[in-house]
Amino acid sequence: MRGSHFLIGQTQMKKTLYILASFLLLFACSKEPENQPDAPDNDTPALYTLPIVIHIIHNGQSVGDSINLAEIKILEQVDGLNNDFRRRKGTLGENDSPISDDAFIQFKLAEADPDGKPTNGINRVNYSDVFPNKTAYTDLFDRLPVLANWNPEKYINIWVYGGLPPNTLAGRASLPTTNLPGLEEPLKTVGDGVMINTFHFGFSTVDGTVNLGKTLTHEMGHFLGLLHIWGNTFEGKDCFEFDDFVEDTPFVSASIGHCNGNIPLACDGQEAPAKNYMNLTTDNCMNVFTKGQIARMRYVLENAERRKTLTTSNVVSRP
Repeated sequence: MRGSHFLIGQTQMKKTLYILASFLLLFACSKEPENQPDAPDNDTPALYTLPIVIHIIHNGQSVGDSINLAEIKILEQVDGLNNDFRRRKGTLGENDSPISDDAFIQFKLAEADPDGKPTNGINRVNYSDVFPNKTAYTDLFDRLPVLANWNPEKYINIWVYGGLPPNTLAGRASLPTTNLPGLEEPLKTVGDGVMINTFHFGFSTVDGTVNLGKTLTHEMGHFLGLLHIWGNTFEGKDCFEFDDFVEDTPFVSASIGHCNGNIPLACDGQEAPAKNYMNLTTDNCMNVFTKGQIARMRYVLENAERRKTLTTSNVVSRP
């Protein structure tokens, strides 16, 4: 996961932190191309507009102060997420890769809250007012729903959590459950959604290279069924031992921590997919979902029990 999106500044620190949080995502270990979802047959697939709610977890700060982020910053991040998934020209989501495409998946802030009342899709929660028992909820994804949890069949819950220091754990997401390889395990936590460290949400001034809002794109990839480009959460295994179960991403044994200069080769001699959103690299490098990854995400939206209802949720208007 950048997924949990672990930071790239120092390689050893990244790997250590990565292992500590890896238990959320469970990965299968053999390639099964016969289970690959097919890319859409038509030139223009259906556009899926998915409702999101942004839960801003703060400690009593006024709106716009510190971790109680201003609305304009939240809107910038949502725009960036859509730029990446729609591969929009003139944005940080643009690329010229022949194996990439517009995912025809986009995200919209909820327009109705769980009671049917109008909302701007931003839910501000003072942690001090709720303060879940950390002893009772040892997993962060069990604590977060105590703070805020809108019906996950209608909303994608995105918790922007200010309780973590910068340059540690930047984000985390729960995987869906389907018959696709790597996604067979049921949800192990109460919370089903995406957590982003406040300091790595959208454009930020945080020190380091994870400051352009790509953490949410990476974690949303996990939420929609994508694994890391090397598949398993643990890096450094034999080159062909693990896989992400996407045919157009070549086998790699670890993340590629840069995309400038000489890019290492993948296991089969192809250029490694350094710019892929499901790599762990600097934010200014990430700009590619492959067609195979897009097909996998769309299959999840059409078939996964905890995802397919999002495409018809009545809490947003659609084009």
